[in-house]
Amino acid sequence: MTAKMRLGVVFGGQSAEHEVSVVSAMELLEAADPARFETVPFGVTRDGRWLTPEETRARLAREEPLFQKRITADVPPLLERTDVLAELRCVDVVFPLVHGVNGEDGTLQGMLEMFGLPYAGCGVAASAVGMDKALQKQLFSQAGLKVARHLTVLEHEWRGAGDDLARTVEASLGYPAFVKPSNGGSSLGVSKVRSREDLGEAMRAAFRMDRKVLVEEAVRGREVDCGVLGNDEPQASPVGEVVTSGEFYDYAAKYLDDSARIVAPAELPEAAASAVRESAVRAFKAIDGSGFARVDFLLPADGAPVVNEINTLPGFRPVSMFPRLWAIAGITYRELISRIVDLAIERFREGRRRGA
Repeated sequence: MTAKMRLGVVFGGQSAEHEVSVVSAMELLEAADPARFETVPFGVTRDGRWLTPEETRARLAREEPLFQKRITADVPPLLERTDVLAELRCVDVVFPLVHGVNGEDGTLQGMLEMFGLPYAGCGVAASAVGMDKALQKQLFSQAGLKVARHLTVLEHEWRGAGDDLARTVEASLGYPAFVKPSNGGSSLGVSKVRSREDLGEAMRAAFRMDRKVLVEEAVRGREVDCGVLGNDEPQASPVGEVVTSGEFYDYAAKYLDDSARIVAPAELPEAAASAVRESAVRAFKAIDGSGFARVDFLLPADGAPVVNEINTLPGFRPVSMFPRLWAIAGITYRELISRIVDLAIERFREGRRRGA
């Protein structure tokens, strides 16, 4: 009888998306094929402390409302926790589900590379670029993909010349415009601004999340998403659409209320859906992606899809857009987990072969 693969699932973490990560991990742990995997959970606290699998299971067992469950513990830093490191050393592959800083930004991926552990999803460079909206837009533009007009503003620049920069925004982008942290997710710190009076507060809110802020034109169009799955020959999923009654698809609409709905598959002409799928694969390749990602677009009534951003660690609940799109393609949530793990092992073996 073949031994089960020990699948380490790392989640929680230091970002504002901590609770989102915990919910995703709970559902992945429940859904992973028990005939193939022995799941080994590693919770990470908001201050970056790692828990043992036993400690993690105890935290998950507490009765708490959805999206309010946190990983908390008064434990030493990871380098002092030989019990955690020993458990980590015994896993066969890791599935990172840590959103944001020290999770999907390449830092956790770099640590796993140094430990010699296969892991699901994009590599170090692709993860880092996928986290930085300003950098990824440069790569998308170089790849011939359409992106919204935008400006990148550093915090010290805004402090020193805010009025001049506000005039630049008005002259080059106009209103309405979107202000968002360059590094962030789940629409946290994102604002829609309609005047200079709105701009100042929006910039301050974004700078609380990141030292680099993106200001971009508001593109009129439908919000559509496409999943990408694969390594050397990535494939695109069917296209989904986010329909929201608010100003945009913010954190509350994504997780806390019913003001938005996902339409999957999106009701699009085949030519438009095909253009989105083709652009999604090109965006994935532009950042040297591997494993999986979700690419978000704005689709004007007339014109090419506008790449909004790529998410190298998309929401991974069964009801999230990425798994739902692949379910339409005939891949169940359980099968999707297995496929992503297989892609991680494939990439790891390829890297070992080249390094031998």
